[in-house]
Amino acid sequence: MKVAVLWTQLAGYISCCMKALAARPGVELYVANEAPATVAPYLSSVFDWIERRYVYAQTPDPERLFRELDAFAPDVILASWHVKPFQAACLRYKRSAVGVACADNQWFGNARQRVASMTSAMHLRKFYDAAFVPGERQAIWARHMGFDESRIWRGTFAPDVERFGPAGKKRRSDARSFLFAGRLSQEKGLETLAEAYAGYAAAITAEGGRPWDCLVAGAGPLERILSHPGFVKRGFVQPRDLPALFAEASCFLLPSHYEPWGVALEEAAVSGLPIICTRTCGASVHMVQDNWNGYLIDPRSATQLQAAMIRMTRLPAERREQMAEASRTLGLQFTPERWATTVLEKGRELQERLGRG
Repeated sequence: MKVAVLWTQLAGYISCCMKALAARPGVELYVANEAPATVAPYLSSVFDWIERRYVYAQTPDPERLFRELDAFAPDVILASWHVKPFQAACLRYKRSAVGVACADNQWFGNARQRVASMTSAMHLRKFYDAAFVPGERQAIWARHMGFDESRIWRGTFAPDVERFGPAGKKRRSDARSFLFAGRLSQEKGLETLAEAYAGYAAAITAEGGRPWDCLVAGAGPLERILSHPGFVKRGFVQPRDLPALFAEASCFLLPSHYEPWGVALEEAAVSGLPIICTRTCGASVHMVQDNWNGYLIDPRSATQLQAAMIRMTRLPAERREQMAEASRTLGLQFTPERWATTVLEKGRELQERLGRG
């Protein structure tokens, strides 16, 4: 099977998913992707294994894209759904290939989404035969966009299990620190984190304890507000170095105001970390069960985040280890192997149903 992956900016997790697919017998891969952003400067070597690849700046050139796809002759096209040249490519190969819209949108039912759902036959289903989404919240969006349940695939994003899985085994028994990994921007809840951590540190100190440090991996415009001495800033961390960082931590924090999905939650779970995150994180439905492997809080609530951090710090080591095991169990719901199997099996099934290929 020939699979074309038409993407925006690649990340380490999608690379390992594509590797799992490319390792299957009879699979050929073509990739088009946007050049890395300055705030997330992934090493190009992470993707050097891809033989057929077109790296574009901001917007793909349709002429080059079509020329390379014509030479490749794809059976399945996985495409970032909103990119116009990718939509055109799926329409171009409608008679021979299966076009799949890859999306992490959640359904909110606002006016814009309702209008989009009413016109989806023109602006979405005209190009795509199926939708590939991360999980259940995104599946709701796909149904509103007119995709039948049989044409909604799940598991778009998966962590690098082989690398993050062993992180928990390397964790020191005396490890005591929180970890935040992500872009240092407003939507990630950095202001909430700064306020909550200051209150947390003061409360633990007042009762005679030692506050945990908070490791921070990422770059962005709000780095300056993480001024408390308890924040240990590591800057942007390359994907190859993230598992070692996760092994240093005892609990993962993601206080985002809104997160369409949140692959970092998958990575934290597979690494065996208890998790504190907001309910608005798309992956929280699958990766965090409140009071089993972590705590769910409301977005923008420094009070709730502070209370959850204090609660986590006070837990006995045995209880945190129970949470860690629960996280590992939840984290294995989505893997690169599942991603590859979904693309191959669902792709073949849809090819046969539509009489393509």
